[in-house]
Amino acid sequence: MNIKRTALILATFAASTAFAQDPNVGLAGLVGKPAPKFKMTDIHGKVLTNQSLIGKVVVLDFWASWCGPCKQASPIMQKLFKKYGSRGLVIIGAETLENGAAPIAKAYASEHHYTYTFTTNNDGLTTKLGIGAIPAFVIIGKDGRVAKTETGVDSDLERFYTSFEKLVKPLLK
Repeated sequence: MNIKRTALILATFAASTAFAQDPNVGLAGLVGKPAPKFKMTDIHGKVLTNQSLIGKVVVLDFWASWCGPCKQASPIMQKLFKKYGSRGLVIIGAETLENGAAPIAKAYASEHHYTYTFTTNNDGLTTKLGIGAIPAFVIIGKDGRVAKTETGVDSDLERFYTSFEKLVKPLLK
């Protein structure tokens, strides 16, 4: 296991129940700025870019199959997508730290009947965005600007859902 991955795994465990970040560090520094350019490939081979998603509200959910808090977040992302997907909400489960293992992401989405988009091989984007722990979330408004970032999962999953709903609902207007 390489040092970078080991460090990220340790940071993930340390932040697994945290929900807020220091606004001057990492992801939080993206808020209010245009989302950095990205190119992601979903589990069916479709390419997504920040440019192709303009006009949509996007939640990038950086996750890994071995990450317990990530697994807690996935049903919440599905619930949000089911409720708001028809209104323009795009949820992208951005697999990271699995060495781009598309079969893992496909199996995970299928096993749990998740209908939102899953992408693979996002390690480079994870680094580019300064993600220091997963799950990590980047919420992008219709204008392509980062509206909010979050790391970790609130132990009260209903409160976690409600907080995300409060973030995305106004962006959909």
